[in-house]
Amino acid sequence: MKPFQYLAPIARFDYAVPNDMTELLNILHEYGSDAKIISGGTDLTIALKQRLIKPKIIVDLNHIRGELSGISVENDSLKIGATTTYTEIERDQHINRYAQALSQAASQVGTFQIRNLGTIGANLANGSPAADSAPPLIALSAKIKLRSKQGERIIPIEDFFTGVKKTVLCPDEIITVIEIPIKNKTSSSWMRFAKRNENVISVVSVAVACEINQGTFGESRISLGAVAPTPILAKESSFKLIGKTISPETIEAAATAAKNECRPISDVRGSAEYRRHLVYVLSKRTISQAANGTR
Repeated sequence: MKPFQYLAPIARFDYAVPNDMTELLNILHEYGSDAKIISGGTDLTIALKQRLIKPKIIVDLNHIRGELSGISVENDSLKIGATTTYTEIERDQHINRYAQALSQAASQVGTFQIRNLGTIGANLANGSPAADSAPPLIALSAKIKLRSKQGERIIPIEDFFTGVKKTVLCPDEIITVIEIPIKNKTSSSWMRFAKRNENVISVVSVAVACEINQGTFGESRISLGAVAPTPILAKESSFKLIGKTISPETIEAAATAAKNECRPISDVRGSAEYRRHLVYVLSKRTISQAANGTR
């Protein structure tokens, strides 16, 4: 396939629409960091307009979205294709049953139009510390599949992010699938604080997934967004829950630990001190909601 050239008011670049995964991976292998992938386009088009990127080629996934989208249950895992939209995630019965925190986050991303176009893979690949899909996936012990011409690798989602707008994704790789283990006794919840309900970046977001065993917290994971250079797994606060009786005192201890674990900055959306307070408040609320069995 020979790409054709597109002359835009902002930049000149080639444009390719591969017909299958092999063609896609060959293009990425050839162009490397000079290639940018477009799926929903909700982030890329803005970056192009603002001249934040100057790619030599835009690779459109439209013809192979069928290979990279969809939600299924296989081998005790939820599998979510990288080009699955937020609207699809929000409405899926399997997500609502086994990964309620992710469903809650998907329902709050951008506007209705953005949720219809935006994809979970692109949101993760963008590497934003405030990516709303990241904390639920970290709390839910998700793994991410990356594929290149050289092969495939699978990594825990908390190891995917390396810094602000930085990930372990190589220039010739693409996210193909996100896998979430199904744990029938696990309940999850996600909350965020933002200055308005839609089309805004979260000031703070918190996700929790915890196993509930007869009034006791089992395996538990708390994740925080927009309070560090990357979305983080709050290990100390998670540890405060494991094996403890479900009580206001236990939840208080975990929320306090989460407040102390975060590393926020001050910016136009809120001060570092304000963000720490929000982490404390939202951690108490999400843990309480998960403890009540909301999935």
